[in-house]
Amino acid sequence: MVAALVALLILTPADVIDRIMAVVDTQPVTLSDVAAARQLDLVAVPAGTTDPTGFVLDRLIDRSLMLVEVERFQPPDPAPSEITGQMDRLQARFGSAGAFEKALAMTGTTREQVQRFIRDTLRMQIYVNQRFGTLLDPVEREESIRAWVGELRRRAQIPVLYRPPAPKS
Repeated sequence: MVAALVALLILTPADVIDRIMAVVDTQPVTLSDVAAARQLDLVAVPAGTTDPTGFVLDRLIDRSLMLVEVERFQPPDPAPSEITGQMDRLQARFGSAGAFEKALAMTGTTREQVQRFIRDTLRMQIYVNQRFGTLLDPVEREESIRAWVGELRRRAQIPVLYRPPAPKS
């Protein structure tokens, strides 16, 4: 009887709760991270993007790399009112507090996690402004930032486990 129960437990397929899509150095980026960033509109996906999941994953990888640099150089924290304002604007996009809370629950995300995401985004903006200035030509500035992030990617170990869907024929 015990052997049958053990065999049943071993042969019963496990439920997949989450998937690791990439690892940035030692920091995993999970499917739930990507889904939450996408569904909560924390990472804007341009219209017509053929692989929105891959796009958001790439942005989260870049973000992880940039946050390591931000932590190294410790730019000043944004004003609490900036975080609150961003949070209010995000919630307003959902139409109501209830709809926002429902979206949070569906993604398994807390308000505190979103506030931390917003805080880190603002800290990254402060750092990028300090590093690249705000007076450069916008195109030159974006190219400089892209080159910097590219260098961060080259220096890091980033196994990507995500495979984009096959193109539809």
